[in-house]
This record gives sequence, C-alpha cells and structure tokens, in this order.
Amino acid sequence: MKKSIVNDIGLYKTRLLSMLTEDSDICGLLLNKEDFTEAEANGLLYSQIFPYLYINTQAETKTCLCFEVDVPQIPTGMIKDMRVTAWAYSPFDQMPYEKDGFLGTRPDILADMIERKLHASSQFGIGQLRLESVTSSVLDSRFYGRQMVFTVPDFKTKG
Repeated sequence: MKKSIVNDIGLYKTRLLSMLTEDSDICGLLLNKEDFTEAEANGLLYSQIFPYLYINTQAETKTCLCFEVDVPQIPTGMIKDMRVTAWAYSPFDQMPYEKDGFLGTRPDILADMIERKLHASSQFGIGQLRLESVTSSVLDSRFYGRQMVFTVPDFKTKG
C-alpha cells in the first residue's frame, strides 16, 4: 500500500495517545489521585484526553488534555514539517494543584509534564520535537488553559 503524506497525522496521534496514557504523572493529575489502575488510565481516552480540541460542556467538568497534529508545510520533495498542538485546560474551580518538582496552576503543571514527555521522546520525526510557543487562554469562559506548539521535520513519506 502506498503511503501518503497525511498518513503520519494518524501515526502521530496514535503514538501521542499511547505515550500520554502511559505517563503516571499526567494520568495522576487528570484522575486527581496518585494510585490508579491501567483501566482507569485507559479510561481517560475520549473522556479527558482527546486527539482533537474538545471542550467538555457537561455539568461535571474536568481537567482535559487535547492535541492536534498538522502538516503546515512541505518545504522540499523529501521533507515535510509536522506540528503538534497541545491544549491543557482546567475549570477555574480546579486550578490549584501541587506536585513535587512542578510549579504553577494545574494547567501549568500539566503543560510542563507534557513538554517534558514530548521533549524526551524520539518517536516523532527527524530529531526531537521542538517547543515553539506556550500561550495562555480562556476557553468557553469557564476554563483556563495553556496551548503549546511543537514542531519537527519528518520524511515526506515513509516506506
């Protein structure tokens, strides 16, 4: 089967979902507890971890982690640029959070955890993901969060 340029969007999302649900710090923050089962961590998929931007408007609001993968440009015949955008956001009433080695509000700490995890990974592109920006935003007037943008060059097609 011939590979496409867009194929890596799904590949990156699959790898991100796996990495994030396997990280005990990230899962602990989202579940709001230190000890949890693998089933509870896997239960975060599509309830608090989304491979697209999602704002939960349900009565029970929780801290969420969303991400999206884009191909913003294809600068050469061999290379494409990949962009991973991550959003870490919490309802205003869930902002306080403490964890040794981390500072800030719950979204700040979640963003820090994500950056550490992605920076240490070699599963994406050629080299390491590079953090381009970190910005704050208010979502749906009930949530505060951080948006992070990472980039990495990758081969245009594989295989």
